Amino acid sequence: MTGTVRLRPPDAGQALATVGLTAGRITALVDEGKAHGPRYLVGSLASGFGNARSDVDVHVLVDGLEQPVGSRLHHVGDTTVDVELFPAQWPAREVARLSGVPVADLPFGRVALDPAVRGSQRRWLCRWVHAVPLDAGTGALFSEEEVRALLPAIVRQALDRALVDAAVALLADRATREGADGWTAQASGYLWNRAARGVLEVHCRAAGDVTTGEKWLPARVRRLGLPLPDPGPPADGGAGLLARLAWTPSGVLEAVRVRPAEGLRRADLAGRGFLVNRHDRLFTEWLEAEGPLARVLGEHSPGRLLDAFRRAQLDLVADPDVVRGRLQP
Repeated sequence: MTGTVRLRPPDAGQALATVGLTAGRITALVDEGKAHGPRYLVGSLASGFGNARSDVDVHVLVDGLEQPVGSRLHHVGDTTVDVELFPAQWPAREVARLSGVPVADLPFGRVALDPAVRGSQRRWLCRWVHAVPLDAGTGALFSEEEVRALLPAIVRQALDRALVDAAVALLADRATREGADGWTAQASGYLWNRAARGVLEVHCRAAGDVTTGEKWLPARVRRLGLPLPDPGPPADGGAGLLARLAWTPSGVLEAVRVRPAEGLRRADLAGRGFLVNRHDRLFTEWLEAEGPLARVLGEHSPGRLLDAFRRAQLDLVADPDVVRGRLQP
């Protein structure tokens, strides 16, 4: 599947009828806040999901604005309307930036060779792909050609996360087989289900559906007609699931790196040394490791590594150089 499906969004009136509101009511509310610029309905309602209890999310593109402003919360009856302001130049800037990122064509779609979308940027960029104009005279935020330019970088962000989730599931599989304390088939099954969700997320984005919010993933999968993996630990050690990403279990272990967790610091209290993690938890003993997971596994047991990840002593990240090497034809 190398092409993408351009999902036809509902018009604003149809989407807002789900929560009993009209486009006119929402634009009047935005006008009260003196937010001037093209106004778009974003979020689950704009993506064709949502229900009567959904919030209404609105993004306004404002000339002269340098940084986003939000959220401005309003209430219409029982419905929350969340209005955020963004610099008007950002959509064109992102199209220009991401159009220059080299891509690889994989069986499930196009993927950027380098990571280019991170953190909160992914949230608003994905929302803009499915944005619906609130005003009749406002055009689509992105053209179909521009969406095709944006998608590979959005897919890459999901791929990197899926590789990390798969690495954790592979570790749990080994820890379960070795009888490590606290690691059972049930725990392994949960982590494999999480890894499977990551694989489905990659496929949804590659197909053109980049709706944010994990709760919408099953509906997105059904809408696209994607095949569902079997739940629980796979009998083949994850080979079949990872093949859907054109990856292998051994390749994942090489492509994911172990590193000291973000936010670590040392502290001395009453003459004793402690490690403090990003959650302000103190440890008198901790694990230090760094390098490709495949190598680190030769030095430390999977159960010990999983405990260190769970305690935010170590982090797992996709190695951009290794991933790029695997993606290049």
